[in-house]
Amino acid sequence: MTKIIGHRGYAALYPENTMLSFKKAYEHGADGIELDIHMTVDNEIIVIHDPTLNRTTNQKGHVNQLTLDEIKIARNKNGLFKVTDEQVPTLKEVMDWIITTDMTLNIEIKCVTEGVLEETLIKLLSQYDMKERIIISSFNLESLLYIEKIDSSYDTALLTNKELGEPWIYMESHGIKSVHPYGKSYMNDAKRQEVVRYNLPARVYTVNRAKEIQYWLEEEIDAIITDEVEVAVKLKNDYLLKQH
Repeated sequence: MTKIIGHRGYAALYPENTMLSFKKAYEHGADGIELDIHMTVDNEIIVIHDPTLNRTTNQKGHVNQLTLDEIKIARNKNGLFKVTDEQVPTLKEVMDWIITTDMTLNIEIKCVTEGVLEETLIKLLSQYDMKERIIISSFNLESLLYIEKIDSSYDTALLTNKELGEPWIYMESHGIKSVHPYGKSYMNDAKRQEVVRYNLPARVYTVNRAKEIQYWLEEEIDAIITDEVEVAVKLKNDYLLKQH
């Protein structure tokens, strides 16, 4: 059954990568959430997409040059760039909440730290009994190889973009468990066959249009990563009803 994973939570309506956004995705029926992580100068893992605070908060500065205390001063903006009360969460804060749910958690590694973040990440995740619900993804193959070296039992997923046509070649040789292709670029027979040929779990991103969500539901893809949580959940429920 295709899972609906909220991209940065419920990013279509709520400030991305915030506790509010994650909780709203859960309330509206998402099967999981996707989030992005960076590391602070004092080696704390925080949840933010960009390497700086500039776009998504009311503060400025590079995450890897700021302490957690300095970052906690920031308040996230919503989609209209209005400042909210939402802080930048730590991954630990997210873990403390999501462990109480049955949701899948897709953690995307955004920064390159030569293994420092990866070691810190696995140390943190090992404190929670939910390994079977965690996916660790990245565009950076090296990050995933660090994860595989530290603990190969996690589901590692290589993100691919429009240009990267055949990631399977080095995925197989390095033990990467699944693939996250860019949804729109895989909406044709040839590309779709690439996804299924290697029998790897595939989760498409970032699929927001109803027509495209419906397409991937009918293809029975493993998961759809989307900003539009309510739209996707309704389409999924309608699709399941038609199957009975």
